[in-house]
Amino acid sequence: MTEKVSAEFVHTVKKYIEYDDKIKEIKKSLKELSTQKKQNEEFILEYLQSIEENTIDISNGKLIRSVTKTQSPLKKELIQKTLTDIIGDSSKALDITDKIVKSRPIVEKIVLKRTTHKVND
Repeated sequence: MTEKVSAEFVHTVKKYIEYDDKIKEIKKSLKELSTQKKQNEEFILEYLQSIEENTIDISNGKLIRSVTKTQSPLKKELIQKTLTDIIGDSSKALDITDKIVKSRPIVEKIVLKRTTHKVND
């Protein structure tokens, strides 16, 4: 295979690995920062709740404590239970649920995945 590989390909692979390594480093730093931010956020939210405030002014804006509600994703069990409640026939509800689950479209992506060798200590 080496005779089929061009210099441009080798260069591109090296750059890809270099970028991948940099991204991993940045993600690690970002994770650490996010963890620290989350700890501070929890303290601030608890404090705001304890003083019964939802907003505080900061130097360049405001920090606002707000509550958001979102619906959980549909699960097969919920669909089946709801259909059983409506139809009154659990086997028919199971068939309909299976039909719904199996009819979901499948999206296929082609990606390049990098693996690294583990270093034994």
